[in-house]
Amino acid sequence: GGSTLTTLEDHHPGLDLPMVKEGLYYDGSNEFVAKIVKGWPETYRVYTTFGSGGGSGGGGSAANDVKATPWLPTGDSKTGIPFLLNSAPDVTYRRVWAHNEEDDEHVALDIAFPSDRYHNTDKPLYMILHGLNGGSSEEYVREFVWRRINEGSTCVVMVARGLMDTPVLGWNVFHGARTSDVHVASGLLRKTLGKDQNQMLAGVGFSMGAIVLANYVARSGTDCNLDAAMAVSGGLDMREQINFFRSQRLWQPMLAKELRDTFIVGKFDARYRYRLTEEDYLELMRSAHISEIDRHGVVTYNGVDDLMHYYSEMSAFGDHSICIDRSGGGGGGGEGTDTCPANLIDVKGDDDDGDPVGRLSNIAIPFVALHALDDPLVSYRTVASVDPELMVRTGSGNLILLLTKSGGHVGWPLGLNPAARGWEWMNNSVRDFILAVDAARKEQLLREGVD
Repeated sequence: GGSTLTTLEDHHPGLDLPMVKEGLYYDGSNEFVAKIVKGWPETYRVYTTFGSGGGSGGGGSAANDVKATPWLPTGDSKTGIPFLLNSAPDVTYRRVWAHNEEDDEHVALDIAFPSDRYHNTDKPLYMILHGLNGGSSEEYVREFVWRRINEGSTCVVMVARGLMDTPVLGWNVFHGARTSDVHVASGLLRKTLGKDQNQMLAGVGFSMGAIVLANYVARSGTDCNLDAAMAVSGGLDMREQINFFRSQRLWQPMLAKELRDTFIVGKFDARYRYRLTEEDYLELMRSAHISEIDRHGVVTYNGVDDLMHYYSEMSAFGDHSICIDRSGGGGGGGEGTDTCPANLIDVKGDDDDGDPVGRLSNIAIPFVALHALDDPLVSYRTVASVDPELMVRTGSGNLILLLTKSGGHVGWPLGLNPAARGWEWMNNSVRDFILAVDAARKEQLLREGVD
């Protein structure tokens, strides 16, 4: 009886409160990562509430003028109000195309040069992946780009297939499990940088783009074209979204309607009608949230086994076994938390059966997953279903988790008038991490005698 109650509490959508603590999780035995963390300022690493002596994301306190908006107490408000109030300056892009030889499609790359119009080889080059229904004009993306080009960096936004009305000639429209476009685009930028090791190529992903970026970094391993990357408000294991019922009821219907109306019906309707049965197409039109669109549309269209298979393939941490019963015994027929995490992760690379622990251990570059524990769209479980202390010690210890107690989804508003600050905290948190990596890299290159 007791274990059943615990299981119900653990799975009940109204009682699914985070059990993991906020903070910065990293493997201190990785000397390069430790050096990065040491050089990463707390100002935009700690999301502090008014009246709080400490803060989210690693202890200490942030500067007095960098504090969370006090009249936005929930993850819902920290998500919704920025999207309603914030605006971003216009940015001028120059578009080029990257050719994916895998299926002979092309991906748009929108380039924004520094304000003086000259590419600066001393500054990081940023490659940015946008949100689900976005593009280079997405406001928080545009604000990030505006901030970085005014600091002297060049920014390149990879536009997902078909978004911003870009053409897709064949059948392979966008889906979240495809990482080849990221590899092709980043490879083109890497080739452009040439042999100059002084300039780093940094990957940044927001929301859906963060999910794709994390998956690419984990799957590519030592073949990753990026020098460092940061994923903002994107999950590492999207299978947890299947049971995130509150998001499906409250937030996802808005995203689902736009996705269906503009992307599926508005652009690729004929292709979906051809590949889907009449019943599947009808269910797709009736889909109320993103998981239903994925189940009735994306899974069927792309010939994937089922929704669980699709979400596993699109996730950096999607290849570990899910503990069906999280309670620690009985009820669900699965393993309890006392045994399951230890079987999933071994700090040096193999599980108890001698098999690789999975894609997370392949991460070969400094990679941060930034996530608010009150994110109302993407569950905290997608990044912290397993003890974060164990997760960051997989492989070579290149995974870093920055978990804030609050912040919402692509939110983290600041000050009494959040519109005046925009997405400052989120976008500058990315910058400060990348600059810390850049400083550590240059110090290492100098020590090795590489110009």
